[in-house]
Amino acid sequence: MRRAQAAQAVSFEPLQWLLILGASFAGAVVGGIGGFGTGVILTAVLVPILGVKATVPTLALAGIIINSGRFWFYRADIDWRAAGRVLVGALPLLVLGTWLYSQLDARPLGLVMGALVVLSVPLRRWLKRRQWEVGPTAMVTGGALFGLANGMASGMGVILVSLLLGAGLAGTAVLATDAFVSILVDLARAALFGRFALLDSSTVFIGVAIGLATLPGSAMASWLVRRMRARLHTLYMEALILAGGVAIVVGTWRAPA
Repeated sequence: MRRAQAAQAVSFEPLQWLLILGASFAGAVVGGIGGFGTGVILTAVLVPILGVKATVPTLALAGIIINSGRFWFYRADIDWRAAGRVLVGALPLLVLGTWLYSQLDARPLGLVMGALVVLSVPLRRWLKRRQWEVGPTAMVTGGALFGLANGMASGMGVILVSLLLGAGLAGTAVLATDAFVSILVDLARAALFGRFALLDSSTVFIGVAIGLATLPGSAMASWLVRRMRARLHTLYMEALILAGGVAIVVGTWRAPA
């Protein structure tokens, strides 16, 4: 049964492949400029095609390549201390979130994923208004929240970006540190999804294809950031994220489980 499902999963129509790869490139540009948004865009595109259960494991694998490309372009600006504090909190709670993901039904998961994505925009605005200052303990606690959310959904980079901004990081330091943390989290997610039998040959193939398609987008984003001084979290990006959250919820009810 698993092999039959895998064969079916990779035999997309050409237009579906064009949509997936095009969204991968566009998502990498958006995410490379602002530090988040790639997962939201790709989740909205993939849920109606792959179903809820296959989407998050696929993007966990793709995220390793996506964030590796992003980290390469900003690697000189990473804050190693901030990255370490976040990872101390994130990795243990990631195990719990992934286990919950493996146990829950697809449709409730889709609602949770969509709601988390939509709520990420007012959450970021609320944190910004409060001028939240993040100390070492809060970095670990926020990392735990990030890890838990990442075990259950894709597109949770807004939590990490808000955390790093609150800790005083800015510009390419946020992008580099976010990318490094995300690489390790995605490596752990992929291993956990494999342990819970949520990764198979089809998700590996699609995840790698998506990851490779994002590399030119990450390069373009780096070029834009350094020449246009693009600000994080523009209104355009927020609107895109809100639309993506709604699309996830709608797509969940139309997608195979």
